[in-house]
Amino acid sequence: MINVEEELISSDIIFKKNYNLKKLLKDLGNPQNNFNIISIVGTNGKGSTSQFIFSGLKKKFKKVGLFISPAFIYQNERIQFNTEMISDNDLKRLLLENEELIKKYELTFFEIWTFIAILYFNEKKVDIAVIEAGIGGVKDSTNVFEKQLAVCVTSLGLDHQEILGSSIEEIIQQKLLIAKENVKIFISADNLKYKEIIDKVNNNAKVYTKQINDPIYFQSFNKGLALELLQYLNISVTHFDISPLGRYTILKKDPLFILDGCHNYDGALKLSKQIKDIDNLIILFGSSEGKDQIEMLKVFKELKKEIFLTEFVHKKAWKIDKSKFAEFKIIDNWEIFLANNKDKNILVCGSLYFIPLVYKWFEGQ
Repeated sequence: MINVEEELISSDIIFKKNYNLKKLLKDLGNPQNNFNIISIVGTNGKGSTSQFIFSGLKKKFKKVGLFISPAFIYQNERIQFNTEMISDNDLKRLLLENEELIKKYELTFFEIWTFIAILYFNEKKVDIAVIEAGIGGVKDSTNVFEKQLAVCVTSLGLDHQEILGSSIEEIIQQKLLIAKENVKIFISADNLKYKEIIDKVNNNAKVYTKQINDPIYFQSFNKGLALELLQYLNISVTHFDISPLGRYTILKKDPLFILDGCHNYDGALKLSKQIKDIDNLIILFGSSEGKDQIEMLKVFKELKKEIFLTEFVHKKAWKIDKSKFAEFKIIDNWEIFLANNKDKNILVCGSLYFIPLVYKWFEGQ
């Protein structure tokens, strides 16, 4: 497996903003439309919901694909077929075989991954694939798929405003307009507060799903959404055994050591409800650039728990402005901090890019 820290795609083409994937696929005969898909959009919960639906689809279909992001431990996580991640050989082969096309059409980082997934799913002749959007919907590279069976909308909130718009109305429109004509849209129960806005977006039939009982608060919405979608496809599922990494992952119970990829205000609200009754909990918060850390930290401060901030090594990691966060304790070396607090209940959160680093550290202890 290829580690997430290993550069697989040359950095000189990652930040181009031309968005030419649709043109490339058209020139290739639109291979993305050789199989049916379920589109997953939303602000939080996309990864979990995608995994839940993927596991359910395998009960009915022989060949099922999954495209998700970001990867936590291995690059291969992004593209999966039935029970396996794409192999190192297949991943590197497809990138090498299509290197000239990728350069010619100047695909962005996420477009490249979407393109490779399409090629791989065609090679495997998948019946159906779960396709998780990266950012937004309309502006996302996954908007190239036309053979939608349904669209699932997970928890909605403010995130990536620099791309999607500054208001919740703009963000909701960006997400929902990925739905093609006459495709049914399944909406997580925690979006009922936005029903008036949602109902004005397109004329597609919309189903507001139910929250189910689950020990993890935010998964009660994701699982309810996945169950209703699977029922729509005549697939009977009573429960989900899988537990996606980085979504309230409990690595140790006594004392607690929890990892959660919460990285925006909406995620912080849901996570706070999950942890409010945990006594003597320390929160280690490491964030990414471009996030509203102040609003997230306000949520955690209300819990009256100790909060420590830290930086980590990643190209998208934040640099802490000590003048803005003077009220918090700042940790220079998070690894030493965790090692020195092994006897305490700890939650690590704040960034999807921080979680894999902490997970690897924990595994090495």
